[in-house]
Amino acid sequence: MVVAGTISRVQRMIDRVVTPEQRSQFYGNVSEFFQEQPLIATFLLATLSISLVPLFLFTTFTLSVLAFSFISAILFSFFWIGIALLLLVPTLFVTCGLGILVWVWAVSSWVVARWLYGFVPASNGAGELRFPNGNRMVVKKEEGEVPRAEMRNGI
Repeated sequence: MVVAGTISRVQRMIDRVVTPEQRSQFYGNVSEFFQEQPLIATFLLATLSISLVPLFLFTTFTLSVLAFSFISAILFSFFWIGIALLLLVPTLFVTCGLGILVWVWAVSSWVVARWLYGFVPASNGAGELRFPNGNRMVVKKEEGEVPRAEMRNGI
């Protein structure tokens, strides 16, 4: 049963590629060629039957070399990808740790600077700086606002 089912399945697959009419026409042409040219036909048949084994072996060798090289290339690639991952994962841990450290440093610096800014002498109201060239800078600081500074010439 299994063999009959396999044969019928193969027959259906062949029928999809080459129709039965084309196959019967091909068989008729081959039969006609064998009847008209028996010497050439037997030469071709003998050559084909003797050359079929080396052709089959060469095809098998070629396909097995291709399969082996493909599998070897995949295994080689997986090996070096694994080695690269062994280097990448610790590097990512270090760089992520450094990134978190830099972020914590920046945020804490900002928080400390904002806290220290509250102790500046001109904490509310205005502060004035005089420069040696006669310019002065007035810093106005009010609750809930960003400090503003103005440069004025003279006194």
